Amino acid sequence: MSQRAILIHGMCCDSSFWAPQVAALQAAGVEVIAPDLPWHGGPTAGVTPSLQGMAAWVADLADVWPAAIVGHSLGGMMGLEIALCWPERGAGLALIDSYPSLALNGRVLPGLFVEGQDSDVREWVESERAGILARMTQPVYDTIWPSVREFDVTDRLSEIRCPVLGVYGGRGIMAEGDGERLRAELMLDRIAGPVTVAVVPGAAHFVNLEHPQAVSRLVTEWLAGLSP
Repeated sequence: MSQRAILIHGMCCDSSFWAPQVAALQAAGVEVIAPDLPWHGGPTAGVTPSLQGMAAWVADLADVWPAAIVGHSLGGMMGLEIALCWPERGAGLALIDSYPSLALNGRVLPGLFVEGQDSDVREWVESERAGILARMTQPVYDTIWPSVREFDVTDRLSEIRCPVLGVYGGRGIMAEGDGERLRAELMLDRIAGPVTVAVVPGAAHFVNLEHPQAVSRLVTEWLAGLSP
C-alpha cells in the first residue's frame, strides 16, 4: 500500500490517542502524520482559537498534502471543514465517531462511554483529558468551545465528493448491522462521494481506543481502496 494519512485528534486530546492506529497503519505501509493540535501541545502562534482556525492550521501544514484525513470527534469535524474549504487537500475522509454537527451528535450518538461500563480505557482517557485541559487552561477552552458547539455543515454535505468512511461506537444501542441506518441519521447520505458507515458494538465515543484492532482494520482496508 502506498498512501499517506493525517490523523487529527479530538478536543482535549492529543496525538497519543491515536497510538494503536499509528502502529497499525505504519505496519501496513501507510505514511502517517499525527500532529498535536494548537493548544493541545502544538504551536499556537498566528492560529485563531476556534475549530475553523485549527482546521486552517492543519490545512497549511507543509509536506502533508494530499493525504487521507482520519479525524476523531473534533478532528473529524475539522476534516469536514477542510474537505469543504480545501477540497484538493484530502484524498478521502474517515470520521471516527465524528459528525457534521454537535447537536445532531447529541441526538443520535449520546454519551462518551457505554453506560455502566468501567474500563482501563475510560480511566486513561479521563486522566489524560484532564491533564490536557489543565495545560490548555479553561479560558482557552471557553474560547474554542463555542465554535465547536455551533459547527453545522449538514446543509453543505452535498459539496463533499471524496470517499468517506464513518466508524462509530454502538454504545450498547446499535449493532454491527446498523451502519446504513446510522448513515442516514447522521445525514452522511447527503455526501456526494461514496460513503461507508460501520458500527463497532460494545464501544462508544473513544471507539479507536476501546476496540483499536477493529478500527485500525476498518481504516486500513478503506485506505487500501483509495486512489493514490
